[in-house]
Amino acid sequence: MLKDFLEKLKTERKKEERKDTAKKVGAGLAIGTAIGAAAGVLLAPKSGKETREDIKNKAKEVIEEGKELIEESKEVISEKLEQIKSKKEAAEEAVEDIIEDAKNVIEEKTGKTSKSLKAE
Repeated sequence: MLKDFLEKLKTERKKEERKDTAKKVGAGLAIGTAIGAAAGVLLAPKSGKETREDIKNKAKEVIEEGKELIEESKEVISEKLEQIKSKKEAAEEAVEDIIEDAKNVIEEKTGKTSKSLKAE
């Protein structure tokens, strides 16, 4: 029972790690795209006024993308927090079940209740 529970937790943790890696790759891709676009604007043969306008527009786009990324990150963090709370509760219940099972085995083997064992 405990072994199965631990295996399940391990599998879920690996799955979450893969999701986190994919999200990090996506964030890196977005940042790289923004940097590439900015470099392209700066290196393009345009007038100073056009270049400043392009930089201004790209800066606005990057800010908006950053805000979206922050909001998505907040959602992911909230989801992870809920998953952690749920797993913690499940682990606590499993431990309580194991303790109760152990008490029952002790009572069966010794013929004594857990209260009488504490008194000794």
